[in-house]
Amino acid sequence: MSSDEIISRLKAHWMLKVVFGLGLMVMFALIYHLPQRFPVFPVTAMPTLWIDRMIPFRPNSIYLYESLSLFMPIAPWLMKTRIEINQYSKGLILMNLVGFLFFFLYPTSSPRPADLHGANALYLQLIRIDNELNAFPSLHAAYAVFHGACCHVIFRAGVRSILLRLGCWSWALGILVSTLLTKQHVFVDVIAGSLLGLGSFALFCWPTRISWLQRKSI
Repeated sequence: MSSDEIISRLKAHWMLKVVFGLGLMVMFALIYHLPQRFPVFPVTAMPTLWIDRMIPFRPNSIYLYESLSLFMPIAPWLMKTRIEINQYSKGLILMNLVGFLFFFLYPTSSPRPADLHGANALYLQLIRIDNELNAFPSLHAAYAVFHGACCHVIFRAGVRSILLRLGCWSWALGILVSTLLTKQHVFVDVIAGSLLGLGSFALFCWPTRISWLQRKSI
């Protein structure tokens, strides 16, 4: 992807991207934090499996965990058609709504280590804002997989795209691992979130579906 094409993609429907982005941020804030602060039903602690007990607590991986906020804008800002942006937004809305239903009807928590020795300021700030609830499914994992798949589609053409796709998937995988290393989630949360992200992508952003919608609009 040339620099000219990147600039062209960034400019395409930029106002729509901004509006959708702000709207989705507000929706996420309401959907995520309301059930976390005011659970209606009894909270269930997520079980820890043998793989969770094998994974060490590494609070410094919080930087990779928080890098999701840098990873997420890549795909939508490089989309060039209104249909792509609309379908992308539908996928995000679906993930948030499914997450809200679980968070509201089946509130869960993921246990954090009692000993926070060595935790840096960013990690301590995170756990002050984000409590142990809203564990299952992991929306962090859902967003990482969903955006990894969207980037895979955007960078699917050209030889250089192979490195870009590998880079995006490596980044997404690193974010998934960081959710376990920071003990924000247990393994089951991450698997469920990953399936949610992949399912949302398949329903709304699969390349054949986008192509069909584009042909239909002509």
